[in-house]
Amino acid sequence: MSKHAFFTFLLIILTFLISITKVFSQSEYIPNPSVVSLINDGIELHKQKDYSGAIEAFKEAFSIEPTNVLVRQNLSIAHNNFGKYLAERTDYEKAVSEFRWAIYFDSQNKTAETNLDAVLSQQGVKVKDSLTRLQLGDKLREEANFEHALVEYRKALGLTGEPNQNIYIAIGDIFYILYLREGQKTDDIFEAIEAYEKALSIKETAKAHIKLGDGLLGQRNIVEAIDHYKKALELEPDSIDAISASVRGWNEAVRLAPLVPENHIGLAQSLQKKGDFVAAEEEYNQALKLDPNNAAAVQGLELLKTDKLKATASVHIEQALKYQSERKFDEAIKEYVKAIEIASQDTQLHYNIGTAFQASGDLEHAEKAYRKALKLDKDNEKAQIALNNLKKEIENKKIQGLASRALELQNSENYDGAITTYLAAISLSPQDPQLYYNLGTAYQAAKKYDEAIANYQKALELDKENKTFSVAIKLVKEEVVRPFINSAIQKQTTNDILGAITDYKKALDVLPDDAQTLFNLATAYQSAKQLDNAIKAYLDAAKLDPSSQADSYFFVAAIYEERKNNEFAIKYYNEYLNHAPKGSYAKEAKDLINYLKTL
Repeated sequence: MSKHAFFTFLLIILTFLISITKVFSQSEYIPNPSVVSLINDGIELHKQKDYSGAIEAFKEAFSIEPTNVLVRQNLSIAHNNFGKYLAERTDYEKAVSEFRWAIYFDSQNKTAETNLDAVLSQQGVKVKDSLTRLQLGDKLREEANFEHALVEYRKALGLTGEPNQNIYIAIGDIFYILYLREGQKTDDIFEAIEAYEKALSIKETAKAHIKLGDGLLGQRNIVEAIDHYKKALELEPDSIDAISASVRGWNEAVRLAPLVPENHIGLAQSLQKKGDFVAAEEEYNQALKLDPNNAAAVQGLELLKTDKLKATASVHIEQALKYQSERKFDEAIKEYVKAIEIASQDTQLHYNIGTAFQASGDLEHAEKAYRKALKLDKDNEKAQIALNNLKKEIENKKIQGLASRALELQNSENYDGAITTYLAAISLSPQDPQLYYNLGTAYQAAKKYDEAIANYQKALELDKENKTFSVAIKLVKEEVVRPFINSAIQKQTTNDILGAITDYKKALDVLPDDAQTLFNLATAYQSAKQLDNAIKAYLDAAKLDPSSQADSYFFVAAIYEERKNNEFAIKYYNEYLNHAPKGSYAKEAKDLINYLKTL
């Protein structure tokens, strides 16, 4: 197969053209002699393979009779064959253009469609992908190549497998553009309207109503156009496109029927919604000139006054929001006040000024503003949430103030004052672990250790993962037991062993998991010949901290050796070596093990 095998050539061209007069006579249509002459010229040029000349002749015939089916078909055939000619010479870009022209003039020309797909495929285009063809259409539209864009949009629509509103709107837009481009003299407007109607049948959207309204407006079907613009506004009341479309429709109504008051009122209402109050007022007044007792015009003027005030308020609101975003709260508040003077019943305004007051730190006025908003609208969820959050902020400020004052008192060694102030803060926030911790530090500084421990424990209960709180408990307990330990050591060195044991026990009552105190107690028991108690204390110490209390195993082994219990002595000497292979007693332990094994 040759590289050009995918192209085909339509052979029916001469049949169309040679029998043209016969077809005309059958349809009782009197042919235009100029058209017949141009077609025959085109035939001759085509026979000579002068495709450009043939196309020009057919185009001239088309300009005379743009709806003539035979002219369009022959234009399509000529463009297709010219495209084939160009493709065979690898001028693919121009070939693609010719194939698209062929399809534009005759959408049923399947040969041209096949040829177009073949060339595009060769260029790497996914010709069976709807999105790809849609994107091609968009690109051609941006380039103002509208006829070719139409070809791609139609192809994309055919590939989707189901109706697509956006593609129908795109097709309608192309026909509408062509209608306007040709001086509103072609039938393209009917094609545009049909496409927009199909788009609207898929889903009722403001955009589809506007598009169909514009098409109908182009047909001078003002009533139906305005009706579609109204429906667009019902769907999207604040849509700029819908409002502008409504203005277009009523402008046309006024232009065509300037003596109808309702047309001026309709235009005035649209202009009013657009914010063009001067022009709206002129139209209301024009309606009253035509009908001095027109109630709708009178009412419209009254509503216009209100809208003007709202617009003025909006200017202040916009400026206030700008200031607020720049954190210029005083300036924002001034603008909000001006807006409230105009629209005092606007709930949103009172809410907004409340946020500005709150951000500036003026919580009192913020609360008043939120309460005013709720008075105007008791179900305003936003204002209620803001008020609740404000109450929390006010309470937090009170708590922070009390906590700061308590810290000042504590730093100045006024511990009783600090404790009282911390308790006041806790009464406002009883679930705040930090406050209990701070209170604990004040009690600890006042040497009220039981109270300090109790508050540290409360803080830890509220925040179990906070290591600061658990460490604080340990440190304060160490501070409590320090006098007992110092006393015990002093008594032990002066041979008051029983007194030392008593003090060590007091320390362990407070801090039962202190390995060093247990070790010291064990040495005191050993000195007092309370060997069972000594063994237990040594092993408890080693269990709590095996690495630093490894010596405990050595002394336990020594006690068992003294008792002639060589098995347990060897066991604990080995335990010592397991935990302290290079310890101070390592050599001695090894020697003793070897010795005991000989016994």
